[in-house]
Amino acid sequence: MTDLFIRYQGTRQSLELPPSWRLERFAAFEDRPQPVDPVGMTREALKSPVNHSPLAESVKAEDKIAIIIEDPSRSSPKQQVLRAVLDELAAAEIPASQIVIVIALGTHRQLSKQEMGEVYGKDLVEQYEFVNHDCKAPDLVPIGTLRSGTTVKLNPKVYEASFTIGIGSIFPHPMNGFGGGGKILFPAVANFDAILEHHLKYSFRGKSRIGNLEGNPFYEEVCDLAKAGGLNFIVNSVLDHNDYLYQVVCGEPIEAHQAGVAVSRKILSMEFPEKSDVTIISAFPYSEGTQIMKPLAPASEITRDGGLVILAADCSVPLPDSYLAGCENFRKTYGGRLREAVLEVFGSNRRIMEDGAPEFNMSMAQALLAQNDYKVILVSRDISKYTADRLGFFYAENLEQAIAMGQDTYPEARVHVVPSGGVILPVLSENNSV
Repeated sequence: MTDLFIRYQGTRQSLELPPSWRLERFAAFEDRPQPVDPVGMTREALKSPVNHSPLAESVKAEDKIAIIIEDPSRSSPKQQVLRAVLDELAAAEIPASQIVIVIALGTHRQLSKQEMGEVYGKDLVEQYEFVNHDCKAPDLVPIGTLRSGTTVKLNPKVYEASFTIGIGSIFPHPMNGFGGGGKILFPAVANFDAILEHHLKYSFRGKSRIGNLEGNPFYEEVCDLAKAGGLNFIVNSVLDHNDYLYQVVCGEPIEAHQAGVAVSRKILSMEFPEKSDVTIISAFPYSEGTQIMKPLAPASEITRDGGLVILAADCSVPLPDSYLAGCENFRKTYGGRLREAVLEVFGSNRRIMEDGAPEFNMSMAQALLAQNDYKVILVSRDISKYTADRLGFFYAENLEQAIAMGQDTYPEARVHVVPSGGVILPVLSENNSV
């Protein structure tokens, strides 16, 4: 039998299935060396942008440039990409005084200057103006509305720019289909109220799902607002299953993103013959608190209703007590109808955790929907049984214990093993598609 493993605790953790469990798919990708020259790759991409003239030919000496750059939650080589972009602007004789770099925090926490230096380069932070986006700042500027009518406001540094560049990364995303593209502008440098409503309205319903752009209202509204907000040019890193850079794409925001999505589909799609009774999946590369729930999106695509998901997760940032209390209280209030209740609450533009940010509510929804649809056993050295209980999950200290627990309930099972659950794009065989 194939040597099975998942990405957990910073390494490849081996596992063995019981003889009565039948392996259907071991969703491991072929490894490749990590690129040694992201700056060079970016420079090459900048020579042939998608449906756009080269960057150095697109800007004028008098332009005020805003570069929106993703925050540290993704492991893309953002500093190296930024250096290549700044070199290109220098070649176009744009002085540093006319460039501002806005950190696309969405509703995430602010970075200190020391953290900025560590992530983006201390020399660059000293030479250029770096600013944290604040989604609740009083000086955000209206640029339009959501389809629902809620006003969308933008970071003033971005609004005032005459040319805006977005630096992000492309990977499967639970609601937008794929990360990257216009998301660097909306929601990443927009106002809290618009971000919240957009997320609540479209998430976990219809065509707003992992790997899908066609007819996806979550994605469509992102594109509309990126246009309205004046996003001119993107530089996106396509990330592989190890969260390494695979390719850089750049150019017109929508078309360059779609070109990158095509690459991402090619390298991250994995066909599954049918839905499993048991799915063993790693949260890799996610390890920051609430982000560890994201692999439940691909798990839900490949696990039958009433099945079992064993989620192995490193958790470098503790789950807040308010998050755990929110899960507990929602389960007490709506036990037995969690899926229906989550969609009702979101559909009425309410939150599971009333004082929680959108990403907290999205993560809580994923946890609640998962426990409604199937059994979840959480394996983690960073999370206690008490915490797992509050989430509504079962708990195991290690993979062996989780598999033994699973065998008690599912003595015979069809099994999928997914080593890198945070980056996979699952595709069901045509005769088993949903």
